[in-house]
Amino acid sequence: MARQGALFPDPATTVIFDKKRNEPRLWVRRLVIWEKPGEVIRDIPLRRGLNIIWSPDPGASKADLGLNAGSGHGAGKTLFCRLLRYCLGEETFANDELHKNITGVFPAGYVGAEVIVCGQPWAVIRPIGQTRKHITRKATTLEEVDFKEAGTGIDPILSELDLRLFPDGIDTYVSSTRSHIAWMLALAWISRDQECRFDHLLDWRHPRADSRSIASTLSKDELLIVVRAFLRLIKKEEIQAQNEREKLSDQKRSLERDKTYYERRIDQLRHELADSLSLDDNTLPTGKLALSVFRDAANGKLKALDRDGAKQSTRDKIASLRRERDTILEEIAVLTAQISRIRATEALHHEQMKALRGERANLDADEIKARLGPVCPVCNVPIERALAEGCGLSHVVHDPQNVAKEKQYVAGQIHACGQAIDRCKLQNSTHAKQLEALRRNENKVQREIDRHEREKETSERELRQKWFGLNRVLDKTTELERAYDTITRLEKSLAKCAGQDEELRDRQSAYRGRHADVLLRLNELFSYICRGLLGDNVTSTLALSGQGLQADVQVGGMAMESLKAIAFDLTALLMSIEGRADLPTFLMHDSPREADLGESIYHRLFRLISRLEEVSKEPPFQYIITTTTKPPEDLCRSSFLVAQLHGAEMKERLLRCDLS
Repeated sequence: MARQGALFPDPATTVIFDKKRNEPRLWVRRLVIWEKPGEVIRDIPLRRGLNIIWSPDPGASKADLGLNAGSGHGAGKTLFCRLLRYCLGEETFANDELHKNITGVFPAGYVGAEVIVCGQPWAVIRPIGQTRKHITRKATTLEEVDFKEAGTGIDPILSELDLRLFPDGIDTYVSSTRSHIAWMLALAWISRDQECRFDHLLDWRHPRADSRSIASTLSKDELLIVVRAFLRLIKKEEIQAQNEREKLSDQKRSLERDKTYYERRIDQLRHELADSLSLDDNTLPTGKLALSVFRDAANGKLKALDRDGAKQSTRDKIASLRRERDTILEEIAVLTAQISRIRATEALHHEQMKALRGERANLDADEIKARLGPVCPVCNVPIERALAEGCGLSHVVHDPQNVAKEKQYVAGQIHACGQAIDRCKLQNSTHAKQLEALRRNENKVQREIDRHEREKETSERELRQKWFGLNRVLDKTTELERAYDTITRLEKSLAKCAGQDEELRDRQSAYRGRHADVLLRLNELFSYICRGLLGDNVTSTLALSGQGLQADVQVGGMAMESLKAIAFDLTALLMSIEGRADLPTFLMHDSPREADLGESIYHRLFRLISRLEEVSKEPPFQYIITTTTKPPEDLCRSSFLVAQLHGAEMKERLLRCDLS
């Protein structure tokens, strides 16, 4: 170790301390936990520089089966870190289950911290029990705060942190509606969740921790922009260029989707047109040259349809049949009229026959009266009696000869009417047969007309379908032409996007080129940290760009994955010490040994941090680390060890109780 210490450059000569900062812009002087106001459970003083919270692991000597011994865990190291983050503005200090347990044990409990912001002390007191009062006061200590005073909320110190540490804000780089995002993102980085296990440089908050930090809502790309912003490796112009490139990328994807669609549509239209026009798609010209072939073929078929439609054979036949039907209908009308007249004449003769028969009946009566003698023609009373007694009704005397003559005349008329009726019946029978024949002929002609009209309608429908089909072919040809034109426009737009993207990429490269000295120094400090932890045989690089954040650490060809995040955080701390970053010179690591660091490397970490205090008269930073691994012996006996907790002994745990 002595040889290694001699070979490793002195931090005081390697790290260029920013003399404008006489002390850390942020550090915590104390953390106090109250069971209730006035009853302190813990009062842990903290210092500038290295602060070790140690929960000893009993080691192999206590590993016998059945032996009651702790493991170094369960003492409250992570809870200490969460309470400190809580005092620095984080929304919660535990997941729901642990929060419920703590609230149940300490219903009136509080936690407080004395936070130094740019040399100005702040007292922050927040509830861990069932109360809801938050108190933040400037220029005071925790003892000077009265728990009975009105709550102020946590916002005053958060506004101070944003104003003092990040006067330019970070809103330009991160889109969010939440308040104090600059400080909350910085806090997430400089106090990673223990559950993240230092696996990735940009893993700051783990879902299992339920911290509700804004960092857990951002993507890796957004967190990378945050890192670059804190390290002053990005400017608003570059963000604007990046946003423009993203818009161009979206536009390019949209154009490529459209181009792919129209390419597929062109293939589909060519196949459909070739199939509709009975053309061989394999022999057709490529591109727009095929359009004239499709149009000529379609127009030729349309002309052929027009010629087919001009044939009058079916129409002439239908017209002839209709004329024949009209002639038959005229004849039917004439016959119908004649039959009506004959029937009327026959009816007249029948009426005459009735009258004549009535007259003949009267003559028969007269004939009987004449044969019987002179009697009254009304009442049949003999005249003698009527004359003797008086009648007063009639004295007409019938003449038998006249009655016979009249009877003979009426008989002649009846015979003539009968002959006339017979002639009418004969004529009606003849006309009825003629009419029936005409109607049969009419029905036959009508059926022929209907058949020809159906054939004509079917033919015309087929012609219309062919006509519409060919016109649809012409429409598809026009659509194909528009598709080719659209492809041409899309290709021009894609070429324009590519040119604009190249221009923006060059502009971004130029912006990043302005930060070459910062990137060089970042890489130098990263290598310095890795050499201090792993020795001179280490190969390490840190590349930070718009494409990503890549760290590589190797010793003898073996990758040291677990060390990357720790080394990166320490590098950012050194950049802040040198005044090259906007992060506060504050860093808290919760049990980094759990990230599979070897014990020798772990001890080198403690010694490296302790030696960093030498860069100035007073340590220009604050580094808090919790551990179950025993620190180097000399550091255990120094002021670096600010608290020692024990998981096996309830009274030696952070809250001095059992929360299970």
